[in-house]
Amino acid sequence: MDILKKDPTLYRDIGKNCLLRWPTFIYWTALGVFQAIVMFFGAYFLFDNTTFTSNGQLMTSNTQMMFGNWTFGTLVFTVLVFAVTFKLALDTHYWTWINHFVIWGSLLFYVVFSLLWGGIIWPFLNYQRMYYVFMQMLASGPAWLSIILLIAACLVPDVAKTVLWRALWPTTTEKIQIFVAKSYYNALLHVSNCVRFICSGF
Repeated sequence: MDILKKDPTLYRDIGKNCLLRWPTFIYWTALGVFQAIVMFFGAYFLFDNTTFTSNGQLMTSNTQMMFGNWTFGTLVFTVLVFAVTFKLALDTHYWTWINHFVIWGSLLFYVVFSLLWGGIIWPFLNYQRMYYVFMQMLASGPAWLSIILLIAACLVPDVAKTVLWRALWPTTTEKIQIFVAKSYYNALLHVSNCVRFICSGF
């Protein structure tokens, strides 16, 4: 942030609505479609295998006995919430306490709300189809593995694109960030060498 204040020319990277052009829009749309396919079909195929979902229990070929539509939907929505929040965290360049509170607090709120909504019989509801679904899902090891794998699969293309673009075609802002990081590193290296020289007794 201080670098942008010192050098306003860095705003050229985002000038003239360059982030609202068609290539950017198409990239974000393609990324959203890819993530939707990974979330839905990834969960579908991971739980289609009875040996994967059995968790040591004897089960018939119908996996609906342990993981029905409500559990499947809860799993996909959990992956969605975590993947989108982690994507937001990856795209955040300047962290404040408000960022931390909102990003990590929203994940905590989702988990607590899901536990309360599915763990209590609410007297004002005529029926409660989500009762104990979230807890049943979290009690399963394969569900945890699926959540982690699907979140990682959703984020890998965007992380790879960001790393490649930054290495091959860095923006002016990223070039300045690399320069500042190198100057901090060189200053720390110089201080370290001076301390080593003093400690060695000249």
